[in-house]
Amino acid sequence: MTWGILTHMWKLTRELREEVLPHLERLGLAPTDPWLLAEIERHHYPTEAVRAMQMPAPTVSQMLKRLEQAGLVVRSLDPADLRRYRFALTEQGKALLEESRRHIQEALERRLKRLSPKEQAQLARWLEVLAQSEEAPKEQP
Repeated sequence: MTWGILTHMWKLTRELREEVLPHLERLGLAPTDPWLLAEIERHHYPTEAVRAMQMPAPTVSQMLKRLEQAGLVVRSLDPADLRRYRFALTEQGKALLEESRRHIQEALERRLKRLSPKEQAQLARWLEVLAQSEEAPKEQP
């Protein structure tokens, strides 16, 4: 059963990615760009984005360079520590992040319509519980 669950999760992720990829390509984005833009929106520092995305630092660094060249993010020195760079989304970056989120959400919502609202809420809760680390305190239902 466990392997079957993992297989279904992987297949769902792959199907969503394949469905959304043409939209992302029209926006000039690679498949992982929306996730990095979202992390930069939240964290601003490359090391935090690396940790959140669980990707190698050189990969994230190259992605940030490409996004910076495309005018989607801007790099600046951290005023609190001039040895660190921080990134922020440009207005264009914010707009593309929102548009890519909309395409991704619409693709998932089409699939979620197969479930009742009650089933959707339960699925969301189950995924939240499963995504918690082992050390996270367990909430009572």
